[in-house]
Amino acid sequence: MDKVKGISIIIIAVVSVIVTILIANILLDTTGKVNQGNFRVSDVIVESSATLTEVQDQDIKLEKLSDIVFDISQINTISILIESNVKATEINIENLVVSDPLLKGDMNISQKDHDKYDITPELTSFPIYLEQEDGKYIVRLLIDNDNVITDKSVGEDVEKIQYDASIFNTLGVDVSNLKFNVSFDIVIKDETGKTVKTNIDLTMPTDETFSKGMSILRQDVSKYIFSIVE
Repeated sequence: MDKVKGISIIIIAVVSVIVTILIANILLDTTGKVNQGNFRVSDVIVESSATLTEVQDQDIKLEKLSDIVFDISQINTISILIESNVKATEINIENLVVSDPLLKGDMNISQKDHDKYDITPELTSFPIYLEQEDGKYIVRLLIDNDNVITDKSVGEDVEKIQYDASIFNTLGVDVSNLKFNVSFDIVIKDETGKTVKTNIDLTMPTDETFSKGMSILRQDVSKYIFSIVE
């Protein structure tokens, strides 16, 4: 009887140790859990408009607006401010997915004054150069649909050309054909070796871009929450 009792005690002890280890692993596993304040998205602003580049022969005398020939690019800027109480050592864009607008020119993405990447299915990640503004990290991405319309001129009845996105209305372009979706993860590694990420998902440009020629829209940041991945 004492032998059976002793074996039972040993089994109970072993099971208790195993259960304790399992519970500890569950509690210590931070994968996918909300970060406790090390990084926080405090602002997301999306700016959209268009640029016109005159391409007609400079030797030709322009007598009316319809003589002007130009290429049009649709341009967008995403500015993301990130507050932090620790130092970031590395920021990357990962899991990038950009849908094709129906009217597509040369789609590319870049940071201002840094490398420009052609948007292709193969482009899924790239590094972000660390920049700070007012003590906050800033991720500023330019996503452009370059030369979406080329060698174009306005009609004879047009009396004014605005060099912004209202040109699409002037030309009678269906603006829904210029819209696209962009989704990506911002992945940050901090000085402690911890890695966190949040997903950004946007549709651009908005109708306001075309009716007003440009738009500057602030996004709801409550949905952009960093979670721990390591």
